[in-house]
Amino acid sequence: MRMMSEKKILDGIWSFSFAGEESVPGTELPATDNETFLAVPGCFDVAAPFFGRRGAGYFRRKVRTGGLVRLGIDGVGVEGEVFWDGRLIGRCPYAYMPEKFVFDAGEYGEHELVIAVCNCFNKIFFPYYDFYAFGGIFGSVTLEELPGYCIDCLKVTTLDYRTGRIRVDVETNRFLRKIRDIVFAIDGGEVLKTSFSGRRRSFEFAVPDFRLWSPESPHPHRLRVTLGKYEEELDIGLRVIEIRGTKLYLNGKELRLMGYNRHDSHPEFGAAVPPSLMAADLQMIRQQGCNFIRGSHYPQRESFLSLCDALGILVWEETLGWDVRDKELFTREFLFHQKDQAPKLARCHYNHPCVIIWGFMNETLSDDRRARRIIKAVYDTYKSEDATRPVTYASNRYEKDVCMDIVDIVAMNPYPGWENMNWNEISGVHNIRPRLDELKAAIPADKPFMISETGAAAIYGHRDPYRARWSEEYQAEVAAEVCRVVLNDDRYCGLCFWHFCDALSHLNGGRVRGLNDKGFLDPYRRPKLAWSAVTEALKK
Repeated sequence: MRMMSEKKILDGIWSFSFAGEESVPGTELPATDNETFLAVPGCFDVAAPFFGRRGAGYFRRKVRTGGLVRLGIDGVGVEGEVFWDGRLIGRCPYAYMPEKFVFDAGEYGEHELVIAVCNCFNKIFFPYYDFYAFGGIFGSVTLEELPGYCIDCLKVTTLDYRTGRIRVDVETNRFLRKIRDIVFAIDGGEVLKTSFSGRRRSFEFAVPDFRLWSPESPHPHRLRVTLGKYEEELDIGLRVIEIRGTKLYLNGKELRLMGYNRHDSHPEFGAAVPPSLMAADLQMIRQQGCNFIRGSHYPQRESFLSLCDALGILVWEETLGWDVRDKELFTREFLFHQKDQAPKLARCHYNHPCVIIWGFMNETLSDDRRARRIIKAVYDTYKSEDATRPVTYASNRYEKDVCMDIVDIVAMNPYPGWENMNWNEISGVHNIRPRLDELKAAIPADKPFMISETGAAAIYGHRDPYRARWSEEYQAEVAAEVCRVVLNDDRYCGLCFWHFCDALSHLNGGRVRGLNDKGFLDPYRRPKLAWSAVTEALKK
């Protein structure tokens, strides 16, 4: 008898208690007496009575199950620990990172699940990061009952986009001594039946009547893998991303990226942005004529990437590590966490065709030769898990960057027209072309080059007849000029504006209203004039 691993969605109303600012998750659950109720997914620090508070919160619920199970959590903040009937079964050390835990749930019946989360800063999420450290469970919580074993990792690689040939790497959660049948089906039709034993094996076959996945035609195929009594299904997309000289190619066609950096952030939801709002964001981006999102500056949710797969939006996926200072950067602990995050992220999101770039360490000290060892180590760690996608980091060291040769794509975050203006200037738009030309000349001639951040700040609703800084008019002029320069020069393989919508940074961090207000929309997704400026530029 086959057993399809059906996921129970545990989202809904959970019991919640807050343990106070000095508490952090530990190996044992503390006694709490201030119990209330919160939604999962949800952030506890976006509304009263916990608004703006830092500390540990405990989400609790009862679950009816038993035997071997797999628990999935699609991201927490800032870190978390998971308890089953009071027993610690696993940790979530990285904010936003999806985690899965396979364990014995005990006899079939009612059990208590507790997910403890803490939004205090730590050695991975530092206080100076320019985005808010929300506390909560950001994505869905799922539970699967397993037949004593399961496929722990399934990686699907397109070997040849011209013939539809793919490779499927299968890794189980334990060594299987008994030989079992393994069957692969595509879109309901069996394509390969053979045997499986051990822990890891690779299989190759051609997808019948295959169609390629691309932003213009994001066609999925449904893969079903049956291993003995275990069965798993997922959507896959056939596509190959390549670099030839200074160009990107998708399925043999030149690819130019155009889009936005985007935070999972909303005044009412924090980082637990609901799928309906994610879909609305992506529809706006797609309808504008863009094809690209940089997931700044942390792993993206499974639901978000599935929407990108369906809509044909390409994604730069990134590990957590923002503008880390030298005091933290050159430590063994920091390098360990970066090397630990990279393969974890590459494994869990490998099968999303939308993901075409792996990134890390945004705006690091890449002008310091000591950073070369760190950047090369993280780059190699990514490549050891996935050699099919380009790997890069976004730099703000410009001509002084000494690490550009290490990565596959050179990505820079310049802000001409906003930064380095003369004190007496009303507008710095005239600086944009000269500065970008200087930067372009400094990039290695054999590498693809993209603008991974650029833009200007504007306060929503602030209109100015003189089109001065902070006005919507000025932000729109900067965006229009950047488009004129970059979109008409094929030396650039991509342009990614900072950023999609205003997002919370720190309430007392020096930003007006605590917002990073370089968004082309306000926090509630109301467009600024710059949104229309880009829309018009993409029509030309």
